[in-house]
Amino acid sequence: MNAELMPSETGTEASPSRPSQVRDLDSRLSGWWDPPSGRLGIGGTSRTPDLAARSLDSTARSVGHAREFAADTARGWGLPGLEEDLRLVVSELVGNACRHAVPEAADPARSAVVVQLRRVGADSVVCMVADDTDTAPHRVDAHQFAECGRGLGLVAAFGAEWGWSPIRGGGKVVWVLCTDAGDA
Repeated sequence: MNAELMPSETGTEASPSRPSQVRDLDSRLSGWWDPPSGRLGIGGTSRTPDLAARSLDSTARSVGHAREFAADTARGWGLPGLEEDLRLVVSELVGNACRHAVPEAADPARSAVVVQLRRVGADSVVCMVADDTDTAPHRVDAHQFAECGRGLGLVAAFGAEWGWSPIRGGGKVVWVLCTDAGDA
């Protein structure tokens, strides 16, 4: 599927909404987001059988590191069908966090972006990216020749559901549920 040729979706703005697989905001955060892993120092990594987390700085090079972390995690969990979708989703979310979520006076090399991947069931992964700002993500209606502004549209196209949630104490988590639909 060539995502560049997909029409722009309007009206699919992210909100702190409830995905169909989860009951409410508090259960989603406590069920998916792992607060201890969310406090990893920059460069830190944490793994359990169903959770992988990595803290990166908010510089451009972190996008590639996050992409490889997601691909390695998908392979390690035996989910090669999700590898490319997770690469794309993580790239867009980490890129957005590095570009838009670093406070103006902050040093990007000292501002953390935390990636958490949680396995959900046999064929799904929730990709979560946290940053220190409370600003909600919003889609831009990019025209066909625009060089930027398609990231959240791609996230919506490659994820089954997506949204964002505030973190108690400050910051937010942008999440995307990715499901391996198989070879159908």
